[in-house]
Amino acid sequence: MAKSNQKNGTRTRSRPGASSPPNTLSSRLRAWRDNHSLVAGQSIQRLLSTPLSSAMTILVLSIAITLPAALNIAITNIAELTGQANDSVQMSLYLQKQVSDSKGQALATDIRSWEGVASTDYISPATARKSFETMAGFEEIIASLPENPLPGVISVTLSEHLLTTNSAEELRERAVKLEQVDIAKIDLAWLQKVRAIVDFGEQLAAGLTLLLSIGVVLVVGNTIKLSIDNRREEIIVTKLVGATNAFVRRPFLYMGLWFGLIGAIIALVLLTLAKFALTNSLDALSELYGSAISLKGLGLLNSLTLVLSGAMLGWLGAWLASSQHIRALEPR
Repeated sequence: MAKSNQKNGTRTRSRPGASSPPNTLSSRLRAWRDNHSLVAGQSIQRLLSTPLSSAMTILVLSIAITLPAALNIAITNIAELTGQANDSVQMSLYLQKQVSDSKGQALATDIRSWEGVASTDYISPATARKSFETMAGFEEIIASLPENPLPGVISVTLSEHLLTTNSAEELRERAVKLEQVDIAKIDLAWLQKVRAIVDFGEQLAAGLTLLLSIGVVLVVGNTIKLSIDNRREEIIVTKLVGATNAFVRRPFLYMGLWFGLIGAIIALVLLTLAKFALTNSLDALSELYGSAISLKGLGLLNSLTLVLSGAMLGWLGAWLASSQHIRALEPR
């Protein structure tokens, strides 16, 4: 493009040169993505360059993540096996011998309409006898009896808002006053004992989770601090050429992220293997007692939460350590 020079009257022509790349949003996002991909790959390579120390750190993290997760799974299974997962209380009403099945069914339907009752189920004497005959050791005893000694039973499931001693006891006294009911029993005291144990276990698991989460952050932070010390001169030189603290901190953040992520994945594998090992033992126990016992694992959602939590704890430990120590390294 020609330009005129008004002072000396000469005409000059500008030389074609290299144009700067367009500074658009898409180009900035592409550069940001490429830089993070490069840094993430380099941080993995640095972990692989020191396999022994990296493996030891990851193993410590996986154990720290496994312990609280295993305790939470154990508490969930205990609550499930004791029948308290749905917060239900059962009351058993043993009917008089002369009460027929039709009257027992009608009484169960009437009790179902009471306030505080979630559901009822009538068990006839014949049904109860058949269930005893299927149990080991009871067949001959039941068969030797001249008549069925078992009464009709109404199993009453109480609503959640009646899970207190006073309200449940009032309902039991109301049932005892019925003419057809001989005995009314409720397992509320046993439920409260089990629930107290489960609540204590949940509080213990919460405290252990908090402590070991702090431990994960400290382990990752100490590892990142050692890595920063080993690259001290490199960081100072990088800052001399204009690198910011955020730019220098980025590889260490990815390193902490990988530590936590891999540690959480290994913890998930350990929990899965432990579940399979215990399931085989419980299958043998179920055959001895004639009841189905199954263990619950983390599930898909909780597994993803565990992995993401491990990655975030690793990132947090790396951020805390790198922010403090990189800021202190300044060129002189």
